[in-house]
Amino acid sequence: MSESDNTNLPTPMIGERPFASAGVPVFLLKQANEIVEPPLVSPVSKASEGDPFAFRVQAAPALPVAVLASPVPAAPLSVPSIRQATFLDADDPDVQAQFRLRRLQAYNWGTFQGVADFPIASEGYLFVGNSGSGKSTMLDGLAALTTPDRWRAFNAAAREADRGRSDRNLVTYVRGAWARQSNDEREAVQQFLRKGTTWSALAATYRNARGAAVSIVMLMWIRGQSTATRDLRHQYLVLEREFDVTEFKAPFADSDFDLKKLKAALPEVFIREEFKAYQERFCRLLGIESERALRLLHKTQSTKDLGELNVFLRDFMLDEPETFSVAERLVRDFQELNAAHAEVVSARKQIETLAPARADFSARANLVTQIDELQVIDDYLESYGLEQRSVLLSAGIGAIRTEIQGIQIDIGEAKAKEVYEKSLRDQYISQVQGAGGLLLQNLQDRIEEAEAQRGNRLAKHAVVDTACRALEWQTPTAHQDFLATQERARAMLSGPSPADDLEQRRDPVKSKYDRLSDRLSDLRSEIESMERHPSNIPRDYLRLRAELAQEIGVQPAELPFAGELMEVRPEATEWTGAIERVLRGFSLSIVVQPDMYADFSRVLNERHTGMRVVYLRAMMSPSSEADRRPLSEGSLVRKVNLARGPHQDWVRQQLRQHFDYECVEDMAEFRSSTRAVTKTGQVKHNSTRHEKDDRSNVNDRRQWVMGLDNIAKRQTYTEEVQKVGAELAVLQGQLNALSNERDALQRRRDQANILANVNWEEMDVDGLLGHIGELQRQRQLELERNPDLKSLQESLANQEKHYEAAVAKRQAAEGKERDALNRLVTLQKSLDALHVPRILTEEMRASIKERVVRINRPVTLETLDSILHGVTRTIGAEREALKGRAADLQAKIEQAFRDYSRIWPAEAGGLDPKLESATDFIAKLERLETDDLPRFEDRFMQLLQQQSNQNLATLQQRLDMERKQIHDRLDQVNLSLKTADYNPGTHLVIEPHDRALEEVKAFRLQLREALTQAFTQDKEAAERRFEALSVMVKRLSSQESPDVKWRALVLDVRLHVDFRVRELDREGIEREVYHSGAGKSGGQRQKLAAACLAAALRYQLGGQDHSVPSYSTVVLDEAFDKADAEFTAAAMTIFKTFGFQMVVATPMRSVMTLEPFIGGASVIHIVDGKSSRFSQVQYDSDRGRLGLTAELHALADEE
Repeated sequence: MSESDNTNLPTPMIGERPFASAGVPVFLLKQANEIVEPPLVSPVSKASEGDPFAFRVQAAPALPVAVLASPVPAAPLSVPSIRQATFLDADDPDVQAQFRLRRLQAYNWGTFQGVADFPIASEGYLFVGNSGSGKSTMLDGLAALTTPDRWRAFNAAAREADRGRSDRNLVTYVRGAWARQSNDEREAVQQFLRKGTTWSALAATYRNARGAAVSIVMLMWIRGQSTATRDLRHQYLVLEREFDVTEFKAPFADSDFDLKKLKAALPEVFIREEFKAYQERFCRLLGIESERALRLLHKTQSTKDLGELNVFLRDFMLDEPETFSVAERLVRDFQELNAAHAEVVSARKQIETLAPARADFSARANLVTQIDELQVIDDYLESYGLEQRSVLLSAGIGAIRTEIQGIQIDIGEAKAKEVYEKSLRDQYISQVQGAGGLLLQNLQDRIEEAEAQRGNRLAKHAVVDTACRALEWQTPTAHQDFLATQERARAMLSGPSPADDLEQRRDPVKSKYDRLSDRLSDLRSEIESMERHPSNIPRDYLRLRAELAQEIGVQPAELPFAGELMEVRPEATEWTGAIERVLRGFSLSIVVQPDMYADFSRVLNERHTGMRVVYLRAMMSPSSEADRRPLSEGSLVRKVNLARGPHQDWVRQQLRQHFDYECVEDMAEFRSSTRAVTKTGQVKHNSTRHEKDDRSNVNDRRQWVMGLDNIAKRQTYTEEVQKVGAELAVLQGQLNALSNERDALQRRRDQANILANVNWEEMDVDGLLGHIGELQRQRQLELERNPDLKSLQESLANQEKHYEAAVAKRQAAEGKERDALNRLVTLQKSLDALHVPRILTEEMRASIKERVVRINRPVTLETLDSILHGVTRTIGAEREALKGRAADLQAKIEQAFRDYSRIWPAEAGGLDPKLESATDFIAKLERLETDDLPRFEDRFMQLLQQQSNQNLATLQQRLDMERKQIHDRLDQVNLSLKTADYNPGTHLVIEPHDRALEEVKAFRLQLREALTQAFTQDKEAAERRFEALSVMVKRLSSQESPDVKWRALVLDVRLHVDFRVRELDREGIEREVYHSGAGKSGGQRQKLAAACLAAALRYQLGGQDHSVPSYSTVVLDEAFDKADAEFTAAAMTIFKTFGFQMVVATPMRSVMTLEPFIGGASVIHIVDGKSSRFSQVQYDSDRGRLGLTAELHALADEE
C-alpha cells in the first residue's frame, strides 16, 4: 500500500502516542516494509510490579510493529481531510457539525491490563474476536461512560443469549475479573487480575469535521482487597478537548488518589461525582436532546431481535406522553383537595359528635331545673305539713271541748245513779250481817282464793310431768319422791356438760365446711366470670381491665392480656404447665396500643388498684439478632400458637426476643442450654439465675392463664365444683348429726333445770283440792244452820251488781272526761308548740296540695304524717328518676367530649372532657357551625372547581392531543424511512391504528362524568363529584399491580394504538405488512430491527430540522450473528443512510459483510484465559476491506 493509501486512516491528534498492539507478531500484519517505531511506553519492569499505581501497558515485545507511514500532523484535521462516506454529503453543514467517536481509551479495565487505546475511524469501527476475547469489555466501557447506572446492563448481548444475569459490574471490571475457580472448600471464588488498591479509567473522545472535540471520562478507584460496590469511588469528567488517560498519573495516581490535586491540575475540566450533572453536560455538548436517546443507544448495543413491534415502537420511538405528568399533578394537587375535603369531613364529624352533646346538655339543664323545683317543694313540704297540722289541731281542740261538755253531763247523771244504788246495797248488807252472813263471806273468800291457786298448780304439775317424761323418769306423786327426783336433776346439772365434748368434735368439721364453702363460692365466681369472658385470666384482673377500659372509653377486648393472644399448640400439650411457668408474668400483662398509651397510663396512675399491674406498650422493635436467629426444634416459641389480629407480629417478636427457651427432656441438656425449661417447671433464665416454683402443681390447669378460649379451664373448675359440692354434702350430714345430738343434750338439761327449780307446794294439786273441799263443807254447814240467809245473799248479790254497774258507768264517764282532757291538753300543747319555718306562697301551697290530693286519702291528724311521707317518697322517686336521666345525659355528654378529645386532640386544646367544660365545647361547636365549616366548604368547593378545570380538563385535552402527536411524530419518522430503501425499490411506513379498549373508554367516560356540573354549588353534587375524583385518584396513585397496569393502559396513549409497518414500493403499492419480527428468519428480524432502530434513534436523538443527528455513534454487539450477508448489508445500509457511525463487535465470520461500512478495526484475543490483547488492523479505503491475513483470521478464531 502506498503512502497515499493511508490518508484515510484515523490520524492521532497532538500528543497521541502509538498504540500498544498487544504483542501481535509483525508477520501477521500486511505492509511489513512500512516504517517501524518502538512504543513510547516501555514494558513494565519487574521492579514496578508491586506498585499498584504504576501504568501497566500491554506493549509489544522487541519485535517491530507496523505503524502509519505518514507523520503525525501538528494540528487538528481540517474538514477536507476526513473521509466522507458515500452515504452523506460532506459539504452539508449538518454533516460537518456531527460528532463522531474518534478515540476510545481504557486503563485497567476488565481483562485489559494497563492502557488500551483504540483510534476509532469516523466511518465506523469493528472489534473482531471470538466469544470471551474482550470485545464486549470495551463496548461496556463506552456504555459506562454514556448510560445512567439504573439502565446500565453490562455484556447485554451475552446475557440475552443465555437469558441469565450478568456477573459483570464496575467493581469486577476495575478488579479485572477473569474467571471463577474453586477454593479449598470447593466454593466458586472470583479470580481477579488486580487484587490490591487499584484504579481504572475510561475515556471517549468525539470530534466533528469543524475541529471541535469533546472528551467524556470516568475515573474509578478502590482501596484494599474490597470487592463491595459501596467501596468503589468514581468521578465523571467532561472536557472540550482531547484527553489522554495518562494525564491521571501525576495528579491522581501518584498522590494517593487526592481529588483536590486532580481538580487543581485540571482546573478547566468539568468534574462531578453524580451522573446527572455529567450527563446534562455531555448531552448538551454532543447535541443529544433527550435522556431516552441514551437509553435507546444502550439498548441498541445488545439488540438482536425487535420482539413485539408495538412494544418497541411505543417504548423507544415515542416519548412518554405528558398525560402521566398531568395525572401526577392531578394526584399531587388532589392531596390539597383531599386535605380540604378532610377538613370539611372533620368539621362535619366534629359537629356530628358535639351537636348531640349540646342537645343533651340543654335537656340535662331542663332536668336539673325540674330537680331543683322538686327540691324546693320538698323543702317547703314540712312547712305545709305544719300549716295543715295547725288547722287540724284547732279543729280537734274545738271538737274535744264540745265532747267534754257532753261527758260532764253524763258524769252528773252517773253519780246520782251510783248514790241510789249504793243506798240499796247498804240496806241489804245490814240485813245479811244480821242473819250470820259475815262468816259465810269469810269462807267464800277463802274458797275463791284456793280456787285461784288451782290453775297455777295444775300448770306447774303439767310442766314437771313433761320434764320427767322427757328425761324418761317417773313423775313424783309424793313429797319424798319429789325431793328425790329434784336431787337427781340437780346432780345432772352440777356434773360435766357433754356439750363441751360435742363442740370439740364439731369445730374441725365446721372449719373444714366453712373453708370448702368459701372455695365453692370462689369457684362459682370464677366460672361465672369465665362464662361472661372467654378468658383464662383471673376474674380480679378482668374486673380491673373492664374498669380501666370503661374509664378511657374503649372496649375491654381492645386491652387484651398477652395470655389471651396465645395458646400452647395441641401437639405440645405435655409442655403446657412448663410453658405457663415461663410465660405467666408476660401472660398477665395488659397489651396497650400506642394510641391508647397516654390515656391508659394516666387512668392507671390516678387509681389505687390493690393489685400488681403490668402493661406493655405494643410497639414493634427494630429487627434484632434475636429476630433473625433461627429457632431450634425444641424452642418454646415453636410450641405456641398466636391469635390472628393486630397484635400477632408484636407478640411473635416478644416471644422471639425474650422467651426463646429450650424445652429439654433431661438435665444434661438443661445445663448445656443458654435458657431452658423442663417439664416439671424448672426454669433456667441465664447462666446464673434458675427457678422452680412449686407453690402449685405444674399441671394444675386452674393456675393456667394462657389460651384463646377457656373451655378446658372452665371444665376443670366445673369438675372441682362437683367434687367440692360432694364433700360439703358429707360434711353437712356430719354437722347435722352433731347438732341434733347437741340439741338433745340441751333439751335434757333444760328439763332438769325445770325440776331443780320447782317447789312441791307449787305442784301439789291433790293437797289443794282437799283444802277447797273442806272449806266448801264448812260453808254448807253454815247455810244449813241459817235458811233465810241464802235469799238475802242472793238479793245482796243482785244489788251489788246494780251498784257495780252504776260505779262502772260513773268511772267510764270520768275516764272519758280524763281522756278528753288529756287529748285536749296534748292538742293544745301541740298547737302551742307549732312554728311554721317558711311562709308558703299560694302557688307553692297549691302545688303541694295537688300532690297531697294524688295520695287519695283523707287528711287527718292521724294520716297527715303518712300522707306527707308519701308525698316525700313520690318527690324522692321523681327526683331520683330525673337524676338518673341527668346522669345518663351527663355520661353521654362526657363520652362525646372524650370521643372529641381522642379523635381531635389538637382541636380539643387540652380541655378536660367533663361536664364542667361543656360551655367551652359548645362554643367550639358554634364556631364550627358558623365559621369553620362554611369556610372549609367554600375552600373545598373552590379547589374542586379549580382542579376540575385545571387538571381533569387538562388531562382530557392531553389524551386527545397526545393521540394526535403520535400521528405527527410518526409522520416525521416516516419521512426519514422514505429516504432509505428497505429492499431494492421499497421503503417502510409505520402506521398507527386505534385499539378498542374497554378500560380506556370507561376512563374517558369517568373523566367526562367528573367534569359534569363542575361549577355547581350543590353540596351533594360536589360530594359525588369528589367521590368520583377520589376513586380515580386513588387508582391512579395506587401501587397495586392491577392498578399500575390500569394506569399505564389508560394514560399511555401509545397503548391506545397498534402499530403496523408497511413495506411500500415507489408507487406506494404495499408489498408486505409487519406486525413484529415473528415468523421471520433471524436475518429478516435483524433487518427489520435495524430499520426500526435507526428510525427510532434518528427521532430520539433529535435534530429533526437537520439532515443528520448531531450525535452519530451507534454501538452494536454481535447484532448480526443470525443474519446472512444480504440482510446484514441492508441493515448497515439503513443505519448509514440515517447518518450514523457504526461501532460493531463481531466474530470473524461477519467481517467481510461489515467491512464496506467501517473505516478501521481491531482484532482482540485472550491470552492465558485472562489477559486481552488487541491488534490494530489497517483498512484499505479504496477496496473497503481490512488488511487481515490468514494468521489474523486464526488469531480471531482462537478459543
